[in-house]
Amino acid sequence: MYWIKRILQVLLIILLLAAGYRVALHLYVWLNSAERIAARSEEETRSVVHWLSPDKPLIYTFPTSRTVAIRVLSNAIFASQTVLDKPINYAIEYRLLDSQDNELEKHTYHHASKLALEEGEQQVKQLIEDRQALAVTSGQSFYVDWQQLTQASKISLRLIPEEPSLRGVVVRIHGKTPTNADDVTRTWLKLPQQWRERMTSYHTLGDSGLQPQQIANAVSYDWRKLAPQGIPGIDFDADILYESLPYNVITYDFSAQQFDLDGYYTQPGLAASIRLSEVTDVNLQTQGDMKDLQLIWHDLSQQQAPLTLQPVTTDDPTRFLLPDIQPGLLVIRSRVEMITTWRNEQDQVIAPLHSYYYHLNEANQAEYTVQGGSDLQLDMRGAPGSSVQLSVYDAEQQLLRSETLTLAGLNSGFDRLITPETRREAITDSEKRYLRLSRQAHRVTVSSTEAVAVKLQSRHGAMHHQNYVCATLCDAPQNGFTEVGAWFSQSADNEFHFIEQQLILKVRLFSAPPPPEEKQSGYLSQALFVSLPVSNTALVYSPPKYFALPQAAEPFQYTPLIDLAQLYDAQLSIQQTAPVSAPVPKVITLSDTGIRYTEQEVNQLDKVPDLSDPSLQLFINQGAPRDYWKVRLFQLQPGQTLSQNYRGRDKPMAIVIKPFVRGQHPAEPLILNTQLDGQFSRVVTDEYSIARKRYALAPDLAQSAFLLHPKDPALTAYPSVTLTIGTDIQRLNQLTVSAEQPLWFALLEEYATPPPQPQWWQHEF
Repeated sequence: MYWIKRILQVLLIILLLAAGYRVALHLYVWLNSAERIAARSEEETRSVVHWLSPDKPLIYTFPTSRTVAIRVLSNAIFASQTVLDKPINYAIEYRLLDSQDNELEKHTYHHASKLALEEGEQQVKQLIEDRQALAVTSGQSFYVDWQQLTQASKISLRLIPEEPSLRGVVVRIHGKTPTNADDVTRTWLKLPQQWRERMTSYHTLGDSGLQPQQIANAVSYDWRKLAPQGIPGIDFDADILYESLPYNVITYDFSAQQFDLDGYYTQPGLAASIRLSEVTDVNLQTQGDMKDLQLIWHDLSQQQAPLTLQPVTTDDPTRFLLPDIQPGLLVIRSRVEMITTWRNEQDQVIAPLHSYYYHLNEANQAEYTVQGGSDLQLDMRGAPGSSVQLSVYDAEQQLLRSETLTLAGLNSGFDRLITPETRREAITDSEKRYLRLSRQAHRVTVSSTEAVAVKLQSRHGAMHHQNYVCATLCDAPQNGFTEVGAWFSQSADNEFHFIEQQLILKVRLFSAPPPPEEKQSGYLSQALFVSLPVSNTALVYSPPKYFALPQAAEPFQYTPLIDLAQLYDAQLSIQQTAPVSAPVPKVITLSDTGIRYTEQEVNQLDKVPDLSDPSLQLFINQGAPRDYWKVRLFQLQPGQTLSQNYRGRDKPMAIVIKPFVRGQHPAEPLILNTQLDGQFSRVVTDEYSIARKRYALAPDLAQSAFLLHPKDPALTAYPSVTLTIGTDIQRLNQLTVSAEQPLWFALLEEYATPPPQPQWWQHEF
């Protein structure tokens, strides 16, 4: 009997081990069959999601008195990969019900979702269902705020599929509820670390992006997940969604027809533009008729007239090519409503600039904490005649000053507002006002009784503005020079309130071409012999604007001598003109060998010049067009500072520095420093003058220049630097200029009344 019992025990153990092995094997096979599509990060999390049905709605219950808002986060699901750039459309119908299941409201919220990228981005998502890993689109969300929840205690959701390739949609519902009100000592650091990480992932891109008000809000409120009514597996289906935190949700929501977010929208009266910084090929794609599209290239230096471009067809009937476009501004106009997508040579989408504004109205004002003594730029957009109230307070909340600003409200033909439904709407032009704050300033409020969009930027008046400048548009190279912008956007203290109320406006910014405006002012060159005794004359290429009216040529203006007929005409003019009525024409000769520079009157030439000699360059101040100007340049050495005194003088409209460097094709950019000293206005102004600037100037190889020197005439031109003297400078005392390389330059001042005639030190003949 004993051995029978032992045998039975051994058999039972063997059966249990076999059963355990079989269960473990099946579990291992199931786990392997649910292999993930992409590698996961350490910040991966799993969420329980619920499948939406087009027939039977999901119903979620929430406490009415404690629910501030409801968020519906959804993801579209595919059994296989789809085109990444193709939006997938679906809609969610939601109904708000009371405790008796009576319908209070009914809405349909549409989405256009794109497939989430698996590599290189954080929003990696996939779903495990029936041992298969399914592709998941980026998360889409919409909110139901407290104004709709005052009577509701339930929300029902139903799927409205709009794509045949859509396998389904999964959702997660969260209710925003206040935390324990009795625990008044709760602080951010006392919360468990897991709670903090999850809250920061829900609210922003991470805790480093949180403001103090947002941290306080995260402590005061929590997003609690809601479960649908019914029995899992019978009344609804649930699955596990793998994703990484933070969520970084990208939304493509729309309630009507959606527009491609990467597209450039144009219609009559609303154009777009692309700034091109180098010679490049540009591709455009459109579903419309190319005959309705007008593409015009503008030279921002305005030396060439606008040029209409004709796209070249490709194998794709919706795609066209613009080859070898020069740096400048490409303006896009259309006779009908059109969407075009633009790509560069690397087939990357050319994205426009955008900016965010706070939407002010009678019930919402923007509040800022500012640094005393800083400078403000208030950027506003509003209807004609609308007003904005700007108030400045000290640390004790005492009002220091208050200004009422009235807007002109001119429509912008380029900028446009992007609505939450991806629609483009016309918007008024940006209007800027500037204010230099007193040392006591601590707080600023901006308010309006009308609907006005505002953005506040600030800077310290003594801060350098560092800029890399080219003659045309260009990108700063990686050469160690760091650009420092003039203004920096400042977030409002109550920004989270604007986010909650959905009062942040997204505006796309496009540049308008400069208008063909002929200046009535004139330039006066300064004699710097006392400060800079070393000077010399130079021959500088200075073509006029394309729209400039023809002017009578002056003797100091030259043209290349390419035909002996020009020389014979000049010699003949001497014989036909009285000697005292006009100066004798001259010929300037630049040689690569021997005597490098000579200047002779046409009637005293030793011999007829050989125009076929490639080592010679000849210029004559006779004929047309005469775009080479003879000017006097002054030398500034490194470590030497030019101080130009303006005390007791009329304030110029602008100061222009035309820089040059000896030699050809220097490797490094020219570093130039300028500083304006004077009495600056303390009231609100329409203009702002930056006191300290530091430039890195790239060589302008397209502009010819020659130093008229017997040793070496080689000279490299650089872009001119224009210092605008705005109305905010009540009195200009001094300008200081310094450079980090040996510099030759001319200093010109712009005045409303042109000088009657050139000074002898500016033009010599």
